[in-house]
Amino acid sequence: MYHEPVLFTESLDALHIRPGGVYVDATFGGGGHSRGILGRLGDNGRLYAFDQDDDAAANAQQAPFAGDERFVFVASNFRHLKRSLRVEGQPPGTIDGILADLGVSSYQIDTPERGFS
Repeated sequence: MYHEPVLFTESLDALHIRPGGVYVDATFGGGGHSRGILGRLGDNGRLYAFDQDDDAAANAQQAPFAGDERFVFVASNFRHLKRSLRVEGQPPGTIDGILADLGVSSYQIDTPERGFS
């Protein structure tokens, strides 16, 4: 796996995910948290995942994300979250929860060309 999120269950539990809710993963990366959020969403739920990294964009094209109509990858830094959500037709005031994993990932440390080793 690309990266194993720390406090995975606790983070998802704290979001109080509703099956029909709208959520944001502000730091998609390997998609670990997004997988968990999608697993708790119903058919009418929506997840917007933000990341500006090319590796993250490639991860978003893989299962379980590819073809899932509940999932929208936004190739942008989360600092543009409000504007990007408006462009997607989702005003920020309609978001039920936002997750931002702001730590360093094991992938960043284990991959020398990422500059963290």
